[in-house]
Parts: sequence; structure tokens; C-alpha cells
Amino acid sequence: MAQAAPPAQTELQAKQSVPFWRDIRILGVFAQIGFIILVILVFRVLGTNFASNVNKLGESQFICRDGTFSYLCAYDFMSSEAGFDISDTLLDYVNTDSYWFAFYNGILNSLRVGLMALVLTTFVGLFVGIARLSKNWLLNKIALAYIELFRNTPLLLQLFFIYFTVILAFPDIKEAIQPLGMPIFLANRGLSIPSPQLTSSAAVWIAFLIMAVIQFQVVWILLGRREEKTGRASNRLAWGIFAFLLVAGIGWFVAGAVSNAQGLLVPKASRIQKLDDLEKLMLQRTGLDFLGDLETLPEEEVEAAALKLCVLRDSASETNLTKQLRAAGIPYTVRRFDRIDKATAAYNEGECEAFAATKAVLASERSTLENPSAHLIVDVREQPVVWNVPVLEGLNIAGGSRLRPEFTALLIGLTLFYGASLAEIVRAGILSVGKGQSEAARALGLNESQRLRLVVLPQALKVIIPPLIGVYLSLMKDTSLGIAIGFPDMYMVSFTTMNQSGRALQLMVLMMLVYLTISLVFSVILNWYNERAKLVER
Repeated sequence: MAQAAPPAQTELQAKQSVPFWRDIRILGVFAQIGFIILVILVFRVLGTNFASNVNKLGESQFICRDGTFSYLCAYDFMSSEAGFDISDTLLDYVNTDSYWFAFYNGILNSLRVGLMALVLTTFVGLFVGIARLSKNWLLNKIALAYIELFRNTPLLLQLFFIYFTVILAFPDIKEAIQPLGMPIFLANRGLSIPSPQLTSSAAVWIAFLIMAVIQFQVVWILLGRREEKTGRASNRLAWGIFAFLLVAGIGWFVAGAVSNAQGLLVPKASRIQKLDDLEKLMLQRTGLDFLGDLETLPEEEVEAAALKLCVLRDSASETNLTKQLRAAGIPYTVRRFDRIDKATAAYNEGECEAFAATKAVLASERSTLENPSAHLIVDVREQPVVWNVPVLEGLNIAGGSRLRPEFTALLIGLTLFYGASLAEIVRAGILSVGKGQSEAARALGLNESQRLRLVVLPQALKVIIPPLIGVYLSLMKDTSLGIAIGFPDMYMVSFTTMNQSGRALQLMVLMMLVYLTISLVFSVILNWYNERAKLVER
């Protein structure tokens, strides 16, 4: 009886009998070689096309500062003077700055509106997605109408509608809308809201905040170890928050107590020795016994008696002092200057009665006065963080943070459009969680909020996060649509630079690199979080 050949030998003989043009291993090698050749050919075509276009553009596109021609000098023109204004910037910018600085401000504007829209979109999408599954008929239908409206109309059309028919339809500054009497002003010049402002003592408080975070972690770990040993549950979150607030509160008072940086420059002849003397000064001028009776006086008399201040524009010293004056009921008027020497000159010429700034600045400026000994620097208390509250002064709104109409329209448009898309993603994620999980949560006595927060949403993340990455990336790239309503983002600044310099190729490459970098950073962060969510689930 013939002995059967081993399986390995049979398989080897079968492979040897297959022709090479049908051998999958050889075909795979040829396919890889062919793909590499194809990639090389594509890059060669692109390179040839690029060189041809460069020749058509001319050597003037790549002129170095010494007059020679080199591709390495493609961006030398970006160091030249920009020559155009940017209406809304985070950094101080003038038209004599370079193209590089203008482009950098455009990037910051794109990031600012994009990141704010990301946060708002997350909240809107989460709320509307949950509302879409609500058993309340009215809430459910409102969420459905919102989603269908904003998902099925173009974003550009929505931006035009929000900007021209909503934002620009707000009243003038004199008749600005204040919702519920809050320090928020809605006008056709934009939205003015309160904003936090750091003072010189903020560094001390931030150090305490870091200690508070460490304290929270220590309490969390210690209570967790005690739970493992005793088997008894303890409210780690509540105790951790209490420890954090305790250290942060102590730091707040310590920072305010040790700080002695803010001051008020006044003439000695005014007899103001401390800030509380301002109340006596107002009472003498008005002839009243109490500042609360100022409302009984005509507006002209109150304005005549008001304390006249000189300050640097948008300085923390102004915010800190005016907050205390408002709390004490002391009327005041403010003259703001962009330069310290102009403010000192106005004070020296008697255009204002007092000059508010840091003590270091006031001491330096007092020495420049004709008779320094005739002027006194009064201490002004300060807190680590003060709220810069907008107030209506004449025909303008002073203080706070102003969101220009273009920025406001773009922010609202991006939030509403992508919030509708995210809402559907959240709804799909919640529906992907089995009904048994919700039934088990209710059986344990959890209410609806606890069921969503502790059971449903953590499991829904595995469905929500992957498409969420695409929503965030699209939102960041669609900030470029702000050019349609005049928002000075990176694309608009680049477009203006192209028109002035004629260097379209260089600017296009820069914009592509910036958008690519933003996309890669967001992808890495969100994919990392996606992996963390998967690990938590397992």
C-alpha cells in the first residue's frame, strides 16, 4: 500500500505547479512595484507642472533681498509692510506691521472663533440630541424642527441671514438691548459682555489654584484607598471640591492682602489721603449727607461733581478702581489714553483730577512732573481677578469684551449649523445603547439625569466620538466662510495679501499647511480620547 505524501509536501508541490503569472505572491510583488512607479510618475507630473507654472509666474515671485533668484526666497516678501488694516485682532496690530504679523493675527482669529464654536456646538448638540429623544411632544418637535432646518440649508445662506437680518438689525448703541437688565449689550456694532481681567496679584492666586488642584487629587486618592480598605463608599467628588474651594478661597484673600501694586495719583491739595476720602469729597461737592441721595439731583449737577479720572485704555487698574467706585456709589467720568505719556500730560494740565495705574508707573510718571512733591500716590485695594463690566458712556460702550458683528454672526452660524449635525450623532449614540441598560439603571433607582450621565452616555461614546471628529474638523475649516461677511480670519488676510503682493502660490501653500496642521492636531487628540473611551468600556 502506497504511503500518502505529507500535507506540507503536497502543498509545496501544488505551489510549484502554479505558473508565475498566476502566483499570488509574485503578483503581489509586481503590484507593489507598479504602485511605487505610479507614485513616482504622479509626483514627477506634479513637479513638472509646478516648475512650468513657476516659470509662467516669472522669477519675480522668488526674488531674494539681494536681487537674486531662489526658491528659498519665496517668502521674503512676507517681511514687508502689510499696508492694510484688520478690524478685529487679538494682538495690537497696525498697518505698518509685516505680512507675517497680519497672517498670524488671521490665524488667531480663525482659532478663536473655531474653538469657541466647538465648545458651544458640543453643548447645543448634546442638549438637542437628548431633547430629540424626549417624551415631551413639544420639546421633541422643536428639536426636530431645529435639526431639519439647519441641516438642510447651506451654511453660507445661514451666515448671510444671521448677519444681515439679525445682527445688523439690532438697534444703535444708544438703544442697545440689555436682556433681563444684565450687563450685556446687544447693538448693531456687536455684542458686549463682561470679561475677567487679571491684576498684578493674580500670579499669587494662580499659585494657590495649582495647590488646590493638587489638594483635590490628594483627597481623591486618599478617600479611594480608604474605600478599598473599609468597603464603605465616601463622596470623593464632594470632599475633593470642598478641598479645592478651601485652598482657592484662602489664596484669594491672601493674594488681595499681600498685593500693594495699584495706586491713584492725586494732588496733595485735594486732601485725598486714602480711597475712602473720595466719598467725603463727593458729599462736599454735592452738599448731600449721603451718596444714596445723588438720585435726587439733576443729571447735570451729578456730572459736574463726578470724579474725573485719567486711565490707560483697557488696563486692569481702570477696571479695579471703577468697580470700587461703583460699589461705593461715587460718580465718575473716565478719559482713556493709549499712551502713558498722554495720560500724564492730561493729568498735569488739569484735564482730570486723578490718574489710575500701577504704583510703579505712577512713581515713574510723577517724577516727570514740574513739582513731584505736590502729588501723592494713594493705595488702591485690588483683587486677583476683576470683572470688566461694559457700561454705556455717551455714544459708546466702554469696558467688557466686544464681539464684533462679523465675529458674532460667524460664531452663531457655525454653532447652529454643526450643533444640528452633532445632535443627530448624539441621538444615534444613545439609541445604540441597549434598552436593558436603561431598565437596569431605573431598577437601581437612578433618575433620568443619572441614567443618562452614568449609564447611557458613557456607553454611547464609542458611537459618538468617531463621527464627532469629522464634525469638529469640518467646523474648523468652515471658519474660512467668514470672508463672506467680512470677518478677518486667516483666509481673508491671505486673500488681501495675495491681491497686494501678487504671490498667490505662496499664500495657498501657507493656508494648506495651517489647515492641515489644525486637522492633524484635532485628529490626534480626539483619536487618543477615543482609545481611552474604549479602554474604559472594556
